[in-house]
Amino acid sequence: MSNTDDWGTGHAPRADQTGVRHRPRIGPLDLAVRLWRAKWIMILVFLPIFLLGLFTAFQMPTEYEARSRLYVRLGDESVFRPRVGNTMGEGQTLAPDTEQLLMAELEVLQSPVVAERALEMFPLERIFPELVEAMDKAMAKEPADLHDAIAEETFQKAIGALQKKFSAGAAPKTPVIAAKLEHKDPAVSAELLNAMIGAYLDYRQEVFAGSGSDSLRDQRKKFEGQLLDVESEIRAFLRSNNIGDFESERATAQQLYATISGELLTNRSRASAVNGQLDIYNQQLSTIEPQQDMYVEDSSASQLMQLKIEREDLLSRYTPDSRAVQAIDTRIAQLEDYLNSRDGLSGTTRRGPNPVYQQVEQAAANLEAEQQSLALQEAELRRQLESVESRLSRLNDLTPEWQELQRRKALMEANVENFSVREIQENALAEISVESADSVRVLEPARVPVKGSSMKMPVAALAFLFAAFSALMAGLLYALTRRGFPTAASVERTTGLPVIGAVGTV
Repeated sequence: MSNTDDWGTGHAPRADQTGVRHRPRIGPLDLAVRLWRAKWIMILVFLPIFLLGLFTAFQMPTEYEARSRLYVRLGDESVFRPRVGNTMGEGQTLAPDTEQLLMAELEVLQSPVVAERALEMFPLERIFPELVEAMDKAMAKEPADLHDAIAEETFQKAIGALQKKFSAGAAPKTPVIAAKLEHKDPAVSAELLNAMIGAYLDYRQEVFAGSGSDSLRDQRKKFEGQLLDVESEIRAFLRSNNIGDFESERATAQQLYATISGELLTNRSRASAVNGQLDIYNQQLSTIEPQQDMYVEDSSASQLMQLKIEREDLLSRYTPDSRAVQAIDTRIAQLEDYLNSRDGLSGTTRRGPNPVYQQVEQAAANLEAEQQSLALQEAELRRQLESVESRLSRLNDLTPEWQELQRRKALMEANVENFSVREIQENALAEISVESADSVRVLEPARVPVKGSSMKMPVAALAFLFAAFSALMAGLLYALTRRGFPTAASVERTTGLPVIGAVGTV
């Protein structure tokens, strides 16, 4: 038996009686045997990768980490006050919780603006000498007109590198921010971290103090301009419609309409009463005589009395049978017969106007005059009412447009007033924030670190793990691609035939 990886002949497995070749079936033990036989291949793969990783690990520089801590509390600049639709009433503010406040401060602290301002305080060759060296080499190869662009690009790369070396965070429900910065030079790490903290404090004052009042002032001026435009539209509206004061004219027209309508109703009621009374007077005039007897002149009774006196006088001188007495008796008898033949006095009758007829006629004439006056008054009231109705209808047609202009004006006035108040408040808060900027305090300024840290051990461990993994993959590749039988059990498992003995296996 040869000293090869195959068990038996040293060749690939033969076909059985059916002529079908069988792929070797191996188990965990067979796989372990093949991996052991591939140990030199695995060592050859492991050593170069591990040595390269060790070389890289020993090249890792030692970094010195400077630390600082900041205490953050809720300040006026962090309280949200709605700028639209808010008045000076209480309960109109919203304050963030501790986690939200810390997240906002961390965003400001980690802003590129803070890194840029801190980096501007130091010579770039002191912070990142390798970038300055690369910049000098690039400038030497490029013309002078590109030097500014190269310097700006290098500075931006330095900002990105500084942000990578800087880190900040806070523990849950703890109002303290821990800031860290790593650098090869321990003094530079402390100075640079303190510079970033100072730049952060200055930058946050600008963020919270300047933007609010400026935006409020811009909005106020914008609404003031819109208010002037609305007032111009209102003046043009009044001028085009020949209106002095819309509301007063509309109220006057409504009052006139109500007054004239009331007077017209009163006029109609009086005219109806006058017409009824005039009809009554006309009916009375038709039944009353316009003339009546004033008095009657009749002397028959006095003549009869005189004749009787004369008869008595004659009887004193004559007998009743005398002709003088008989003659006067005849006259008395005739006069009595005359008086008895008529109902009343008879004589000269005088007639004159009937005072009742005249009184009724005068009252009827007065009512007719009043009737004509009421008719003229009704016509004038109708004319005035039509004029007022026309004016009021025109004003009612213009009311929607007028109300829209007034709504816009009221809205602009409210916005101007609101933003004026908010601007004054923001300016006051900004002044207070600048004078007493104590919502963020430095608990622990950065000190020069004494002990540095390096990535040598982690990189070496990673190199070992990667080299071991690569060697194992190479060994498995070798073990799984071999076509021989590593053990007798593999032969039995593959062919199904018992193995009686094994000679010369390795």
